[in-house]
Amino acid sequence: MASPAGGESPAKPVLLHGDLDLWILEARLLPNMDMFSEHVRRCFAACRPPSSCGTKHPPPAAAGRRHHHHHRNIITSDPYVTLSVSGAVVARTAVIPNSQDPVWEERFAVPLAHRAADLEFQVKDNDTFGAQLIGTVAVPADRVVSGDEVEDWFPVIGTNGKPYKPDTALRLRFKFQPIADNPAYRHGIAGDPDHRGIQDSYFPLRHGGQLTLYQDAHVREGDLPEIELDNGKTFQHNACWEDICHAILEAHHMIYIVGWSVYDKFKSQEGVRVCLLVWDDKTSHDKFFIKTGGVMATHDEETRKFFKHSSVICVLSPRYASNKLSIFKQQLMTLNL
Repeated sequence: MASPAGGESPAKPVLLHGDLDLWILEARLLPNMDMFSEHVRRCFAACRPPSSCGTKHPPPAAAGRRHHHHHRNIITSDPYVTLSVSGAVVARTAVIPNSQDPVWEERFAVPLAHRAADLEFQVKDNDTFGAQLIGTVAVPADRVVSGDEVEDWFPVIGTNGKPYKPDTALRLRFKFQPIADNPAYRHGIAGDPDHRGIQDSYFPLRHGGQLTLYQDAHVREGDLPEIELDNGKTFQHNACWEDICHAILEAHHMIYIVGWSVYDKFKSQEGVRVCLLVWDDKTSHDKFFIKTGGVMATHDEETRKFFKHSSVICVLSPRYASNKLSIFKQQLMTLNL
């Protein structure tokens, strides 16, 4: 069906409710997004003094290795791929440094409950302070929801809406399983007689868990209205930060903290396993007499240094930014006890 402007009308959104088995395999003939850096490197290489006389000629095998090594030294894109569905990033590959023909061969199990017209794969060039979009691949949702296994090369479309080269493409393999065809979800709790819980979750299903609802992180007593419950009961407003502090102090087995900003000093000497996963702010440094707090003041370097020779497991985790300003976005904090 054509639009009034004469072009094709946009595809209608389709409800994708199920599991996507996805392989992001490889790409070919990607453009060099670091061409400026490569030109600078070549300028400096041209300014170097010529080598001394008597150039040695290596045997053919060694010459082939030298040529291959020279090719690897070319500065080019550091590509990675993200999958977005309805604006939400649901999968991301590793970064392949200096490659215009990267091979990932990464597999993802992606649970979907999204209404979308297509799956958008964005091929990006990883940079220190952000990422540069190389191009996109749009896979129609109609082709996904059919449930057929698909493996194909998909053209990478540049930011100008045109392909870079006829053969610039991304190879994908995927198969979608609707929720109705998955026996694990078809009958709800009754369909899980072994009580395995949600599939592929990091922590196994345990008994005795507790869920507490909070109005906010901290509210002064008496500021919130009373909420009447069944049987004449009244909802008790708890203090989130006070409960977290009490839970940490009373922990006997494990404390697991994930956060964009962590500045804590406690408690592994009691035999409690404490794991910290802290955002590695690229603008913070504490080396060679250079000490900067970083743009986001995450205390990442100070936290790592404090726990360096302790029983606390502290890991600084960098992020692959989605755009030039994404280093300034705050992240969610998670605490598991």
